[in-house]
Amino acid sequence: MLNGKDRLHPRVSPPYRGDLMTGEEIVTLAWDACEAFGKCGKFAGAATVEIVKQALADEELPTSVRDVFIRGVPVEWDLILPRPLADPSLNGILYEPAQVACALEIKLSGLHGKEDAPRIAYNFERAKALGVSCAYITLGERKSYRHKASEENLSFPIFTITWHTANTLTDTGDWERLLKFLRERLSAV
Repeated sequence: MLNGKDRLHPRVSPPYRGDLMTGEEIVTLAWDACEAFGKCGKFAGAATVEIVKQALADEELPTSVRDVFIRGVPVEWDLILPRPLADPSLNGILYEPAQVACALEIKLSGLHGKEDAPRIAYNFERAKALGVSCAYITLGERKSYRHKASEENLSFPIFTITWHTANTLTDTGDWERLLKFLRERLSAV
């Protein structure tokens, strides 16, 4: 578990804003961490969320702790972008819907089958019914994968940070688009 001194990457933290990571750097960091640990889906998911959480903090975007809940939606969320003055209960894991600017589903390498998109869309719809915005983030996805997440099959904003093949990573520019989207969610009433 990270504490105030531990960093997932050896960089100077803000206010030195010229040292922020690109989308491709975030993806590479996550893949390197998972490769160094070894094959373990739970570690890959946890590390991915923690790396995204740190990158958002570096961008001065607040986030919840990992694995939180919204009252009225029996779903575990990877991260929540809390509204200013949000005061979650149960040691920071339970938010009221009005305290949530955006709920995030975060994946290292995208969806794994055709059943994933409908399940995520269903969970997003449940949150939307309570007035909560949602977004899906994948650090890497194969452009040719037929079951990849899209705004068509999720009906919610998605952010694919990189496209990848066996030998290449291509930054999509979605990291910057995600940051803009999250800042808009925070400023929305």
